[in-house]
Parts: sequence; structure tokens; C-alpha cells
Amino acid sequence: MAFLYPGFLWAFFILIIPIVIHLFNFKRYKTMYFSSLAFVKHVDEKTKATKSLKNILVLLSRLLAFAFLVLAFAQPYFTSKNDGEVSKASFLSMYIDNSFSMQSRGAEGQLLSEARENARSIIKNASLDTRFIIVTNDFSGSEERIMTKVEAFEKIDNIEFSPITRSLNEVIQWQENNFSKKNLEDGIQIQNVLLSDFQEINLKFNSKLNVEEILMYPIKLNAETDNNILIDSIWFSSPIHKVNTKNELNIRIQNNSPLNLTNTEVIIAIDSYKKTIFVDIPENQSIVTKIGYMDKSIGFKTGKVQVVDNQVFFDDTYYLSYKVKKNINVLILNDDDAIPNLSMVLDLDDYFQYTTIDIKAITKGDLDNVDLILLNGTNKISNGLTTYISDFISNGGSVALFPGKTPIPNEWNNLLSKLKLPLLGKKISTGTRIQSLNYADPFFRSVFKTENNKLNLPSVQSVFQAVSNNQSIYSPLISLQNGLPLLALSQTNGNAFMFYSSLHPDFGNFSKDALFPTLILRMSEISQRKLPEYLILGDDSRFPIYHKISIDNPVHIIGENLDLIPPSISISGVTYITLNSLEKNNGFISGNYSLNTEIPLGNISINYNRRESELNCGTNNLIIDLLKKIGAKEIVFNEVGSNHKLSTIDIDKPFSYWKICIIFTLIFVLTEMLLIRLLK
Repeated sequence: MAFLYPGFLWAFFILIIPIVIHLFNFKRYKTMYFSSLAFVKHVDEKTKATKSLKNILVLLSRLLAFAFLVLAFAQPYFTSKNDGEVSKASFLSMYIDNSFSMQSRGAEGQLLSEARENARSIIKNASLDTRFIIVTNDFSGSEERIMTKVEAFEKIDNIEFSPITRSLNEVIQWQENNFSKKNLEDGIQIQNVLLSDFQEINLKFNSKLNVEEILMYPIKLNAETDNNILIDSIWFSSPIHKVNTKNELNIRIQNNSPLNLTNTEVIIAIDSYKKTIFVDIPENQSIVTKIGYMDKSIGFKTGKVQVVDNQVFFDDTYYLSYKVKKNINVLILNDDDAIPNLSMVLDLDDYFQYTTIDIKAITKGDLDNVDLILLNGTNKISNGLTTYISDFISNGGSVALFPGKTPIPNEWNNLLSKLKLPLLGKKISTGTRIQSLNYADPFFRSVFKTENNKLNLPSVQSVFQAVSNNQSIYSPLISLQNGLPLLALSQTNGNAFMFYSSLHPDFGNFSKDALFPTLILRMSEISQRKLPEYLILGDDSRFPIYHKISIDNPVHIIGENLDLIPPSISISGVTYITLNSLEKNNGFISGNYSLNTEIPLGNISINYNRRESELNCGTNNLIIDLLKKIGAKEIVFNEVGSNHKLSTIDIDKPFSYWKICIIFTLIFVLTEMLLIRLLK
């Protein structure tokens, strides 16, 4: 036997009081005179015997009454065979879904509020000695511990919405793993209450229950409607942001309802640009609307796009940030067969700032703050240069490769294979006339107003055969009559352009044609090394910091009432911060934040995942069938909504021994009263 409140056992010392009173009875006796005491002596002996028996019985009744009263306050219960184990009859696990879909309106408010109230009702009806595990989508370490009734109430009161989404399979697996950490009795029947709206997207199971006997209490919380309007995503038509140049922002708005929506209000606020538009969205469809505006100054810009909705709110706003750069930095690496035309083209626009160095003198520091590298007439590519360029590409930089007259195939192919481009083959001079431009590729977007197949394209006398393999992932921008690409583009983290000929006059007059400066300027323009417009909280995405970061001055994400040092990794000298491990307990919400070390670094925008935006929920039969398939032996299903109330859940709980103690206390108090009154 164990006691819920063993501190009350000290009250047993109160039993000394009736014992002392019994032993020291200070009642005064009167002296009476009789002529003969023979008869009185006989009566007195009989009276003393009766009083002695009566006093002992009264004392015993008092002691037992006090003893059972103390036990009632201490609340005894029986543990299992091994000390420290949780009683089979006093263990209850409860999952409360606090994902964003629980923002939906139910019959009595938001579904999360209804879940909390129903959880309180269940806990209230459990006995004081019942032990609880309360788990939410956070899966925090504090949710692994076993709680008392009072602690469970406190935990439920503090549950708030979380951006973390969990499938029902993840929840049950986490609970089972938590059960295995506890010293639970073998074969114990675990009682599991599941309070959720049971979205269809989360009803996925890929494992069986490990616990042999588990009693499931799924409680489905029904929303009044599953209609929802959301900003699904946003993106720019062009990655280029220049002062006084038009930005075209695409906004995809989703209507998850069976109603045709008209005049839906959408609010756009980006830096100093403010606009409100009204759109019509067909039932269960999405539309893409475009907004055009200009940036009037350089620097970081932040903003948001918001749709007006009255149901679920977490997905109504999308945040973004970007940088309008003063110029694009280009590094020209000249080799033996370099031509001056590259620098001449870049001189046409002050927006492009370039530096020219000899390829043999390059150091890694020369690549700092560079957006595009141009290899000009290169024949030899050292292993060090290959490493520099591949690291530069992996960190978001871009490179344009123009071979010399006699490139060394092995050295070039080592680099091309790392860039996922076709390898450099033999030199050929047949079918080298330019056949077509790939107008469908975004590279040529805004270069030509319309597709023109009658352009007078320049000639190329000789080319190097492009040899594709299984690792080649590229898009041909310019194709020759022989079917080979003249200019190819591979896009990984950055852009890699490969010109499969030479710009030297021996190979033709391509560098003197009007198409050549168009290509160079477009390569430079789209190679602007930009930052992500936003990150999705919880996704495995990274945000690069192109500044030197020291250990003594780490990156801080700063917002209202938030100053956090995020996890970071360093790749080839560039620091990346990650958000995949940052969850609700870090204080993060969607919004715009600033990045700082000892100096301001810019801005970062964070958005919630839209997975919870689809509010379709599983049917009652589907939920029950899925729980049976994973091995649940007994399922007691409940539904809460406008037409359904939570029925009484007969949670298996230990017998309330304190009630028996109260009953015995009353019995012995009554016995004492009867003894005093009736025993003469």
C-alpha cells in the first residue's frame, strides 16, 4: 500500500489526546454516608466493571474514527508488485491536438478551446490518485513525465497553438516510446484519450502498436465548417530587383470551400508600397493574381500579403523580404586565349561592376562578394580552381565558362561533371550553324518581346562536342543544326553556363554579333546572388549569410520580444542558419525578423507551412478502422460538435479507498455516540 499524500500520516499523533483523556479522568467524586456499605460495595463493583468496559469501547471507537479520518486525508492506494511502478488502474495518456487546424470554429468556440474543456472534464472525473501524461504536437521533454491531477490541469491551461504538424501515427508512436521508458507493469492496459479534429492528411499509419493491450478513446472535435481561404504561395516573375525597375509579384490564393467567392479582399504592403485588391475565386480552386510595382531605393525590403478570412487565420498572411542591390559584382578570370569583349560588354552598364585578374593568380578571397565568375579563354583548370568554383556554385554563386582554343579535356571534364553539365568532347566543324534559341527557358524571358524564328543568328565555325551522361542535368539555351548545344545552363544552388566553343576569332565571329552582349548581360543580370524571400518554419531550408561570422559574434534573429541565436553551419566559408529545429517553444511565429551580429545583416521572413490549411477531416468509421488496423483492441469513439456532446467516458481508474475511510470514520463516530447514550 502507498499513500497519495503521505504527509497527513503525521496526524496519527493526534490519537494520543483521547488516550491521555482516558488515562487521566479528573472527574470529582462526592462523598455519601450510609449506615451499611455491604450492599453499596457490591453495586459499586458491578458499576466499575461496566464503566470500564464502556470507556474502553468509547476509546476504541474514537481512536478508530480518528485513524480512518487521517487515512482518508492521506488517500491510500495499492501499487503494483514492484515498488515505484505506476498502478495499472491509475494511468491515463491524453493527446491534445494543438495544430493550426484547431483554430476552426466549433459549437462553443475554437476547437482547441473545446479540446481543453473536454480534457478538463475527463480529468475532473478521474480520481485524485490517477496519474496522467499530457502530450501535444510539441513533443517536448516536459511532456514525457507523469503528472498528478493538479499538474495535468495546469498543463492543459498552458496549451497554445503550435506550428508543428503531427500525423496520428507519429503521436501514437511517440506515446509508445514514452511508455517504454516508464517502468510499467507487463501487460498493463494503457488508456489513451485522443482529442483532435482528425484531419485526413494526418490519418496515415505505417506501423503497428507494440503494446499488446491498449484502450483507445478517440474524441473527434467537429468544426461548424471546413471552408478556408489562404495565401498558398508568392513568388517574383524575375529574380532581379533593381531601383526603378518593375517587380512582378505573383500571389496564389486558394479557396477551400464549395462556394464561389467574389470580391475577396487582398492587402499588399511591401516597404512603402500599399495596395488593396479584390478578387473572385471559384469553388475549391486557386487563382494567381499579379501585382506590379517599383522599388525607389536600394537596401532590404520587407512586406506581407494578406487575405481577409473569418475561419482559420494562420495561413491568411504571407511574409517576404529581399534586397535591392546597388550593383552586381563580376569576376573575369583571363587565361591565354582571353578576349577583351567581355569587359567591353560589362562597361555598357554601371550596374555591373567587374574585376579582371589572371586565372593563375586567383585566391579564394577573390571570390568574396562576387555574384558571377567569367572564365575567359581558359585551357587549363587546376584542381584548386575546380574546388573554388564548385564551392562557389554550392553557395549560390554563378559561373560562365568560355574555353580557349585548346582546352585540356580531363581538367575541364572534372569541373563539368561537378556542375552537372555535358562533358567536353572532340572538336568538330560540321552542323555548327545555330539552329534555334530556347525561348521557353526563363533565361530568355524579357530578352525578346516575342518569339522570332527568323533572327539572323551568328555563325560558329568549330565547336566542342557536348557529351551527355547520366549525371548531366541541364537546359540547352542555344542549339546547333547537328542537335548539340552551343550554350547550356545547369541550375543547382547557382547558375552554371557552358559555351561549347571558343570566343577566339579562329572559332568564328560570335563575340562580334549583337547576340553576344545580350547573352553576357543576361547572364550577369540573373546571376545576382540573392537571399531567399522567405523560409518555411520547420522545413529543412537554409538561409545564407554572405558576411564573415566569428564565434564571438554569432548571428541573432531579432523580433518583437525575441532575440534568438539559431543553429548554424558553415559550408565553404559561408554561414547558413537553419530553422528546421526551431519550434514553438523558441518563441517563433511567422513574420519579418532582422538579422544582426555586431552590425545589421539584413532581414529574414518566416512563414508557416500550409499543410494544415486543408481542413477535410476523416469520417468516424475511417478513424475507427485505422485504429483497429494498427492493433487497438478496444475503441470507445466520441464526437463533439453542434449536434453532439461528450458522453460520459468510463475511464478505468483505481477504487477510491479514501471514500471507504470516510465511511468507517462516520461508522465509528456513530458507534461512539450509541455507546455513550445506550450503554448504562
